[in-house]
Amino acid sequence: MDKTCGILFSGGLDSSLAVCEMIENGYGAYLFHYDTGALISNNLVDIRYKELKEVYGNKILDMCHYKIGGMFRKLALVSMEEDIKKYNVSLICVGCKLAMHVQSIIFCNKFEITTMADGSTKRQQRYGEQRGIALDFIKGLYGEYGISYKNPVYEMEKKEIKYGLFDRGMTIQPLEDTCLFSNTFSIAEDEVIKQYLDEKKSLCKELIERGLSYEKNR
Repeated sequence: MDKTCGILFSGGLDSSLAVCEMIENGYGAYLFHYDTGALISNNLVDIRYKELKEVYGNKILDMCHYKIGGMFRKLALVSMEEDIKKYNVSLICVGCKLAMHVQSIIFCNKFEITTMADGSTKRQQRYGEQRGIALDFIKGLYGEYGISYKNPVYEMEKKEIKYGLFDRGMTIQPLEDTCLFSNTFSIAEDEVIKQYLDEKKSLCKELIERGLSYEKNR
């Protein structure tokens, strides 16, 4: 095993199979599990982690729990009311996922990881953060820091993902935390999502540089 990757890991079906796919393609995996401050934790993510460890052993390098409430607040919550007025939709879930990626860029630099992945899927395009336009933006942002970004289960249907886990001996129940904003998102047009992300980019880079400087001087 000479390759490592980071993976956004919620414990849900999609991110769990993304872990399987990356490991089976030769990567050792760091699992990044974030608390945005808007989650009701059920601690079930630890069950999924144990399942993955049983199947893949030391190819699961670690699971990093990290609170990013401050990052989420700066990127999305502070401007939430203003953003809704400006775009006429709620893009809070896009901002939430953006905060996770910003922190992941910092982590990837810290651990010298050059590949990042998540469980985004085409079937969930109603969520703005999983739309192609958003994934292209995220890919570009990672690329600016020398990190490749992959979506290994993007083309898979729900049944394929569900039974992909079952065939590997894992539970097929979703084990992610509950998000307080999960029913507040709006379905937005691509150009609106792009405008929102483009407007957040300078703040993203500012937060990344601040995080990298902090890690360097610890």
